[in-house]
Amino acid sequence: MSETGRPEPQRLAKRLAAQLPCSRSDAENYIAGGWVRVDGVVVEEPMARVRDEQAVVLDPKAKLEPQASMTLVWHKPANRVLPDEPFLPEALAAKWFAGGFRFKGDRSGVRPLKAHLHKLQIVAPLGTKASGLMVFTQNPSVARKITDDAAQMEHEWLAEVAEDPALEDDARRDAVLKSLSKALFFDGWTVPTARASWQSELRLRLAIKGNLPGQVAHLMERAGLSMTALRRLRLGRIGLASLPVGEWRYLMPYERF
Repeated sequence: MSETGRPEPQRLAKRLAAQLPCSRSDAENYIAGGWVRVDGVVVEEPMARVRDEQAVVLDPKAKLEPQASMTLVWHKPANRVLPDEPFLPEALAAKWFAGGFRFKGDRSGVRPLKAHLHKLQIVAPLGTKASGLMVFTQNPSVARKITDDAAQMEHEWLAEVAEDPALEDDARRDAVLKSLSKALFFDGWTVPTARASWQSELRLRLAIKGNLPGQVAHLMERAGLSMTALRRLRLGRIGLASLPVGEWRYLMPYERF
């Protein structure tokens, strides 16, 4: 009893377990799965406190199943600063991946849950000025695939360069492609050659294995170009496709990097 003589609020998981009835563990899974409402509002925290007079209702469609590890694909905007740590802070994840920023074309059928924002590992990060495909995952196997195979994972880039009268000459443009296709020794590493093609007068498309910070900028500088923008279009077999800037989607179960 509280000092006012009213019963103390109890943990939601305990209340639900007694109400159904079911085990405390099952109650916690129902709650974390987003199947429980308190006074009509979904509550996903098993430790949340509820009073006796509050209505606790389990969704009739509730499924008792383990929470799967999620992987999110995001179209990073240019100049968005990423935290210098392996995992994305949950407060920042909640801000970036709020429901309004989920891609409308997401076909995964996954119901967004707060649990999906817990321990999201940042894999193959992009520099602050760069934009494009980024991956956040709770799945250790996905993280290992991208990090352990980093040197062999192909990245596809779209690079924009500053205007240069010399680029109006076809021979100069061909020379740029030859330079980009040469083997590169960068930052103590031998980097695989890039496959490059002109997409427009000031835009180049490159496919290159590895993702050393500054790698693409160094290639451009070696070719005598001044890069003004960089966007990652693809990581391994996963591409941006039609994902708009700033929006995210869940990785589909059949998709593999």
